[in-house]
Amino acid sequence: MTVSRINSEGLFEILGPVQVPGVARGEGDLAPSLSPAYILKRDLGSGTVRYAVILGEGLGRRGLMDLLYALAPYKSHGPDCFARVLDNWRLHDRALTSSGSENLLRQHADSLKLSWQVFTSHRDVFVEVFEDETESTRVVPVITWEKGQNAARGWNLDVLDNTFVSFIQGSIPMFKQRDGSGLRMDSLVGLISIPYFLPKLHRNWRPWQSLVRNGKSNYVGPASVPVVALMHRRAILNSRIILAAEELAFET
Repeated sequence: MTVSRINSEGLFEILGPVQVPGVARGEGDLAPSLSPAYILKRDLGSGTVRYAVILGEGLGRRGLMDLLYALAPYKSHGPDCFARVLDNWRLHDRALTSSGSENLLRQHADSLKLSWQVFTSHRDVFVEVFEDETESTRVVPVITWEKGQNAARGWNLDVLDNTFVSFIQGSIPMFKQRDGSGLRMDSLVGLISIPYFLPKLHRNWRPWQSLVRNGKSNYVGPASVPVVALMHRRAILNSRIILAAEELAFET
């Protein structure tokens, strides 16, 4: 284990490389792309600890689609419906010039509240990766949360700041050896990766549902996975991946 300084306020301890905590080796077709893992831990004082788990070297367009499709396999379109998924995610852009799209966007925001707000703040990363057919733009899943003195956990789903990203790129060997110009790191992709590894967490997600209050039910496909995962974020937060990461970090 190495200990590295991120800024003048504190230290992140880095443990790794390790296999994904709480997951059997080789579990899931994307396992090679989402490994090895690195566990970061930082004491914030007053009994609060911040954790992060870095998963693999990054997913390109194909890998990100496979991750989303594994959680919501919309078989009538198949796993190559990149254009259709992008069209769904571009609702925000159409809302700038279309009153109908603006109204639909507002309905999503009113119905989904925090889940929609968080997805909106991360949407650009998903779009950038899907638009790049060369696979040069890649996103690294980063699971981030905090645990307080009373053992209560809370997600940290903010967009990762440049200081933290630079620290990871400069501290973890597999990133130090690569050109980081096309690399993104994202905490929402990190959250989504947990139910991928632990199928029980998404087994009961409804394949047909309305994401808009009083709207018609639609088949939930890859485009909806970020929001649906956020709707189940409490169950995901208490999963065995989180518990195993904390245990490994505590042992060190």
